[in-house]
Amino acid sequence: MRIHEILANLLQPRGDASHLGEQPSVEDIISALGPRSFGIVLVLFGLPNLLPVPGLPILCGFIIGIIAFQMVIGKDHLLLPPWVGRRRLKRGDLARVVGRATPTLRTVESAMRPRLLALTSPVLSRVIGVVLLILATALMAPIPFFGGIAPGFAVILLGLGLAGRDGLFIVFGTVTGLFAVLLTIVVTIAILKSLTFLIV
Repeated sequence: MRIHEILANLLQPRGDASHLGEQPSVEDIISALGPRSFGIVLVLFGLPNLLPVPGLPILCGFIIGIIAFQMVIGKDHLLLPPWVGRRRLKRGDLARVVGRATPTLRTVESAMRPRLLALTSPVLSRVIGVVLLILATALMAPIPFFGGIAPGFAVILLGLGLAGRDGLFIVFGTVTGLFAVLLTIVVTIAILKSLTFLIV
């Protein structure tokens, strides 16, 4: 099953007890996706950064940082601190984000296939984890409205590459991540200089 289909099925409203409620916890979402689905979780928590959904970008940055750290230390399943796992999100917000992104995800996934498999090996996954840690920090930078778009897009590309074992997407995600981090640094410095000018 494609990633966009997994996400759509996960967030579609249904009445069965096993499905996510209106305000699922982060732990509920992670459990529903599967403990080894690092790539899919990255895609899910990278997507909200492309749209101005209040309250989600910083939380997404924390979660991506936790995922990245566990990749760096070689964990094969995702564990969350209780204070993060208990945080509740509106399923409707996530469903709206995934719904808007689905046409693009469908197109992108049609081009994906297993290739450059060395880049998806456990050893290089730790290196990807380092890249994701830096991107998670960039997501939490004090840049309003559009600050999460570039790092969020890089996270999505890396997540797709990991989930689909497509090394080319990992290369694209890493290059995009480098650009995103540089952009975040430049914009953050500009904002801080502006604030300093206003205060002085």
